[in-house]
Amino acid sequence: MEDFINRALGQGGHLSKLVKGYSPRAPQILISTKVGNALLQGRHLLAEAGTGTGKSLGYLIPAAQWAVANNKTVVICTHTIPLMTQIVNEELPRVEQILKMEKKNLRYQLVKGKSHYVCNTKLEALWQETLRGANEESKIVQRIFKKVNQERIGDRTGLGFDVEDSLWNKISASSCPAITKPDSCLLEELKEKMQKSHIIVTNHAYFFSDLIMRKKTGNGSLPAYEAVIFDEAHEIEDVCCNIFEKQVDINRFETLFEYLFKRESFSALDHGTQLDLTQMRQNIEKKLDDLYTKVGRSMENNAFKLMDEKIDVGDVCQALTEFIERVRSLNIRGISDLLDRLFEGNDDLDFIGDKEKKSWGYWVTVRGRGKVTLHAAPLFPKVVLSFGLFDKVPVILTSATISTNGTFSFFAGRVGVKDYDSVMVGSPFDYENKTMIICPEDAPDPDSQEFIPYTIEALKEILMYSGGRMLVLFTSFDTMNQVAKKFQQHCIDYGYSLLTQYSGCDREKIIYQLKTDSRTIVFGCSSFWTGVDVAGNALTTLVIPKLPFPMPNEPLIQAQLELIEKAKRSSFFDFMFPKMMIKLKQGFGRLNRSIHCQGAVIILDNRIRTKRYGKMVIKSLPKCKYSGTLEDMIHILPV
Repeated sequence: MEDFINRALGQGGHLSKLVKGYSPRAPQILISTKVGNALLQGRHLLAEAGTGTGKSLGYLIPAAQWAVANNKTVVICTHTIPLMTQIVNEELPRVEQILKMEKKNLRYQLVKGKSHYVCNTKLEALWQETLRGANEESKIVQRIFKKVNQERIGDRTGLGFDVEDSLWNKISASSCPAITKPDSCLLEELKEKMQKSHIIVTNHAYFFSDLIMRKKTGNGSLPAYEAVIFDEAHEIEDVCCNIFEKQVDINRFETLFEYLFKRESFSALDHGTQLDLTQMRQNIEKKLDDLYTKVGRSMENNAFKLMDEKIDVGDVCQALTEFIERVRSLNIRGISDLLDRLFEGNDDLDFIGDKEKKSWGYWVTVRGRGKVTLHAAPLFPKVVLSFGLFDKVPVILTSATISTNGTFSFFAGRVGVKDYDSVMVGSPFDYENKTMIICPEDAPDPDSQEFIPYTIEALKEILMYSGGRMLVLFTSFDTMNQVAKKFQQHCIDYGYSLLTQYSGCDREKIIYQLKTDSRTIVFGCSSFWTGVDVAGNALTTLVIPKLPFPMPNEPLIQAQLELIEKAKRSSFFDFMFPKMMIKLKQGFGRLNRSIHCQGAVIILDNRIRTKRYGKMVIKSLPKCKYSGTLEDMIHILPV
């Protein structure tokens, strides 16, 4: 393996023949070697590689070589679409060429969730309906039909034009009306391609959804695989816990009952049986209504509340079980999918009501006009990943930010990987000479009433020095919108474009404007802390008003803090601080995306100066110039 890696990445090697001006990078070769050894030895690996090391190509080369040489399948999981696209469209074609130089053929496949693909059965039915139509939707249906049938393009992004959600939902493969899959089924084609692939690229959410199915039934949508590589591994905790979360409300059961009772095969039952089943349904719905009404009254006008005791769901679950068994005994054709979903809903309700697992969080939410939902989720990934993933195949977890205080112990403990190898390589970027961290000495306490007015005035001063080219990362949408509302007019007056993230916005379009228009300021929250890749001088100023501590009012966070405190440990240093540092380092990394990047990272949160942990924060970031005065940024900004 090491000889191959040197042939691929070394001086005068395969990659140098494909990339003009290529020169070997020692950190990339080290990552590649470590990944190759982990796969050969069947070991788990935690790898932190700073921005600019060529990490993705570093793991893809040994993974592809190992998979092809041994006829194995490796699943590559990313969190963001840009990285997934980069791997499939740029990195893997290079790896394929490298292996061809070794006289080996690599096969790889991109896989997304079902909702991203066209269902041919639905599309053909809609096409027939709209053949004589002249409206805009009819024209788009004709275009989609042509793309799918002539060019065999079956996923939404591959169409090359926008399709409204309302239309896409009519033709997406998220559910299929066909009892027997037609020969033209794109998902069946995709399954065949996956079976033949050495490398499968997907996202974290799809992988964990597949893992749930695999743990329940022994099989998943993905074919059997022999290794998994998680890139952007710092994201897997949130994604995993969200995907494994169980949610049960009345509507979940009522919707399934509606679908079930409308099926043709169900309507064909004799009148007496239909009447009997209708009475059973009404009995269940009354029990559900009584249960959720009782839970709702206990909420005392709270939007959410942690469950501090069990909920008696025995009567409801028993009635649902009897209904499912009765329907199964009738051997009705074409309803097994609905019965399975009804069984799963009953199982989830029973699980939440019992509140037995100490490593899970349980809570209740109320939305709108008293819509009550019961929830349960693992408090950390190790609850669901220790058995079913880490005990089955070697797993490689890589990111630029999974260490805290120079070790992987916090991250490894939370995801559930115990016996592992590790490697940590820094970034090749010259932070010390090209980046300045500024923590203004006059900043007020971030929880004070003065902080938002101070932030607005500080941004005005920063803008005066930067002339645009600025990204501001907030920790709450509410604060971001307050600041944007009062900062907007200043931007208009001085000829700047202020773009503020909102629900459903086109993130890539916002980032594109930041790249192409120097007089742009972007306000972002949540997803903008990761995956924003603006190289060169298009982004020179990064502002972080508040340190990104987890929100302690979120149910799952509350449950985790409660568990840590019950164990008589520090919830701050054992959870809040390391979680904050991982996110802060992600945010910090938005500024430096290439060796040509230069600029200032401005943190307005005065806790860096007033709290004991402030020095730990600075020490954990790359070594840079430091100042307590905003004006000093003029000494680091590129001319």
